[in-house]
Amino acid sequence: MQTVGEIMTKELVTVKPEDSVAKVAKLMERTKIGGLPVVEGGRLVGIVTSRDIRRCHPNRLIADAMTREVVTVPHTCSLWEAKELLERHGIERLVVVDGDYPVGVVTRSLLYAELGKYIDALTGLHKAEFIQRKAMELLQDGKEIAIIFLDLDNFGAVDKKLGHVVGDEILCRVSKVLGDVVEEGFDYLFRYAGDEFAVVTVKPLEEARKLALRMVNAISEEKWPPGIKVAASAGVAGGRRASPRQGGFEPYTLSDLINMASLASTRAKKEGRQVVVAGEVELRETSCI
Repeated sequence: MQTVGEIMTKELVTVKPEDSVAKVAKLMERTKIGGLPVVEGGRLVGIVTSRDIRRCHPNRLIADAMTREVVTVPHTCSLWEAKELLERHGIERLVVVDGDYPVGVVTRSLLYAELGKYIDALTGLHKAEFIQRKAMELLQDGKEIAIIFLDLDNFGAVDKKLGHVVGDEILCRVSKVLGDVVEEGFDYLFRYAGDEFAVVTVKPLEEARKLALRMVNAISEEKWPPGIKVAASAGVAGGRRASPRQGGFEPYTLSDLINMASLASTRAKKEGRQVVVAGEVELRETSCI
């Protein structure tokens, strides 16, 4: 999982509490930086922004203008956690720290540019990398998950008959149809690859099965252009544990669920069924050899 430490700006421009507002205003203008960490004795004691500067008299000290409660993150913080912090606090940058010592800065623009690499340009959905991050996050929070793996039927024939432009239009429409079915806060929809989509949900297994069925039906019931038939098959995998989950085994749990859901969707397609459930599973905490 990519972290802010990998993308942060390491060459810090900092100021001191005893610096004047006028001096820091000139520094901001020269460096084109709108927010600077305030450091005293090597430790982070605040942050001052261009907005703070405009509100203070030039002769005042930065100690009077700065914000002392700084939103910080460790260099191990994931990009998605950093994004949530920025949006929750309505700020433009995060100071990256090692203990009390600032080691870098990550801005909203830099973070969004990096996260854009994980967004599917065609459908606007998150890519497979994000399904891994979201599922891991839910598992580490102690929640149980189910995976729905949905595969369009005979989509290669559509591309060959009508061309990739039409195929791309269908994929975009499918993503919108599925987006209208999933429930925000409970279900997380992704484009897995090609004509495959996936959902991570915190709903119980039976509710996940019903969701998969609604998704498949929504696709088949959509009013597609004349001569075009779009259908899908889905596989579901998930379950409850008989004993508390120990930390560190989430990657194995996630890999198992994705694999089982994928195999279940393949089975559904072969058997001409809409949805196949891999079964409620008890995943053992054993490391991969």
